[in-house]
Amino acid sequence: MELTKNITLGVYLPGESAVHRLDPRTKIISVTLLIVLLLLARSYLAFGLVALFLAGMVYIAKIPPGYALRGLKPMLPVLILMWVFQLFLYQAPGTATLFQWWVFEATEAGLHMGNLIIMRVLFLFSVTTLLTLTTSVVSLTDGLENLLKPLRFIGIPYHELVMTLVIALRFVLILAEELEKIMKAQMARGVAFDRGNFIQKTKKVFPVFLPLFIGAFKRAEELIVAMDARSYTGGKGRTKMKTLRMGRVDFAAAVIMLVFTGIMIYIFTAFKAFI
Repeated sequence: MELTKNITLGVYLPGESAVHRLDPRTKIISVTLLIVLLLLARSYLAFGLVALFLAGMVYIAKIPPGYALRGLKPMLPVLILMWVFQLFLYQAPGTATLFQWWVFEATEAGLHMGNLIIMRVLFLFSVTTLLTLTTSVVSLTDGLENLLKPLRFIGIPYHELVMTLVIALRFVLILAEELEKIMKAQMARGVAFDRGNFIQKTKKVFPVFLPLFIGAFKRAEELIVAMDARSYTGGKGRTKMKTLRMGRVDFAAAVIMLVFTGIMIYIFTAFKAFI
């Protein structure tokens, strides 16, 4: 059992591709635009174009496609469950019935909504993963801080907010490693997580979460002590070793992203692909 090999969110793959060399602010803004498009898209054609765009970015970034898609594997059971719920529980007036099972009724509207939700979640996860795969934690932190700096005028501690988000992102992989260690320790004591029906497997997993949460709080406490020992007092008065500067590749990427966004809005508004 190796849970960490399927965790790609928060992992950075060093590289010298054009995507890696982009300024983190350019990548963050581009990802934000893609997320907005995904939240508004309502047609399969819209998701198809976004899929082609992401495939091109993965190719340019020289990331193995298998590794880029590996992080979706742990999400599949939850996504299938979401799809089933939408298929049988989503109702719309005037929609056709596909089939009926017991008291549940599957409709065309439920099938369409289930497919859209599944694709939206998959692409949102893929976009975020592509950002972390091509951007180091330090660069991501610097870019977020720079973009959120105007929040200081309304009294919001943007530095602490960004640090909290980055620490939470890093804890994804740490908690996955901790969960893997606990489950291997339980398996060494005779617990078979792969045997039994769904309910039996779920009952075996519940005792794992208690030591996992205890370990998470312990790690958080150690992090607080370490930051306090280094006299961390927040973002006030802090300076950066490297100053972010945008180059030609950033302006080229911005133009491409704006053109892609404009085409998406124009075409899919005409086809009523947006809300």
